[in-house]
Amino acid sequence: MKKIILGFIALAGFQTIMAQGLQINANIKNMPDNVTASLIDGMANKIVDSAKVVGGAFQLKASVANPGIFVISFAGTPIKFQLPMFVGNDQLSINGDMKDASNIVYKGSATQDLYLQYMKVLTPQIEGLFGAKNAAATAQGASKDSALKQVSIRETGIANSLTELIKANSQSPVSTLFLLQVTNFVPSVKENLGTYYDLLSGAAKTGPFAEYINKTISTAGVGNMGTVLPEFKQNDVNGKSVSLASFRGKYVLVDFWASWCGPCRAENPNVVKTYNAYKNKNFTVLGVSLDQDKARWLEAIKKDGLTWTHVSDLKYWNNAVAVQFGIQSIPANFLLDPNGVVIGRDLRGEDLSRILSEKIK
Repeated sequence: MKKIILGFIALAGFQTIMAQGLQINANIKNMPDNVTASLIDGMANKIVDSAKVVGGAFQLKASVANPGIFVISFAGTPIKFQLPMFVGNDQLSINGDMKDASNIVYKGSATQDLYLQYMKVLTPQIEGLFGAKNAAATAQGASKDSALKQVSIRETGIANSLTELIKANSQSPVSTLFLLQVTNFVPSVKENLGTYYDLLSGAAKTGPFAEYINKTISTAGVGNMGTVLPEFKQNDVNGKSVSLASFRGKYVLVDFWASWCGPCRAENPNVVKTYNAYKNKNFTVLGVSLDQDKARWLEAIKKDGLTWTHVSDLKYWNNAVAVQFGIQSIPANFLLDPNGVVIGRDLRGEDLSRILSEKIK
């Protein structure tokens, strides 16, 4: 699952944080009374304020340390409805109709204005890339070659657009975030992350997104094919420390996932199937969870039938092992041979089973 939703693009000419804090005044037509509106800090994944909706109106407040991702969610609405935004300590007004989410009007935040502009430009390109990847996954023969060419063309287009956007908004912290997000699905951007990052300056090189990119650049060689995956320790579900070194002598899949990650949960049946086929043939799995809630973590382990060893420090995206290895999105994994050497990365579907069938006779 992509680490955080694409597209929270910030203002060029980023302003110093205002002392009064973030205040949101909203009026949304067709919103039932007594619905609870909650303001969620996307980086911390926690509610920072909430209010009851009365006559479509509500007010939310927060103190923002760094401009970033926020989402207003609503509990008790007949349809799923959320309002994503990129804001700092702004005075923001939101007006519109719950039945016409595409025409919600935001005023008072230049960062949000620019976010909407970026979405208008980039969303069609991103959707086109994902469509091309889906087509390439099912194509055969010459059709597959043609489909893969389309994927490459679309990736190049996004990379070019990214370059233009960064140059136009080189001091924006959300340009930093957008750079971070694009590395998840455009290989050329990921491979040249340092070059793209050098296009940024000023406020774009401060704050959590910049810190994350700096860590990513510093860990760029970690987990490369043919290298030994570095040692780590983390506590299991019972609070007992587990080391990666304790798995030496076995083939092991180091699997990064979380209970809240839909793509991870969708991939789990494939891992379970392969684990059951090879667990008595010198193979095992070590799950590293990016959960925050221990109860939900344990519930997901039980529900999905994940009967291997699991570890976590329950720190969400700040999981120490994920940070150590520069994990930007989940699911992510490393397949190690008995010497701890990486022989596979980010395996999906039948990929894991195929490699093990070649290695384990």
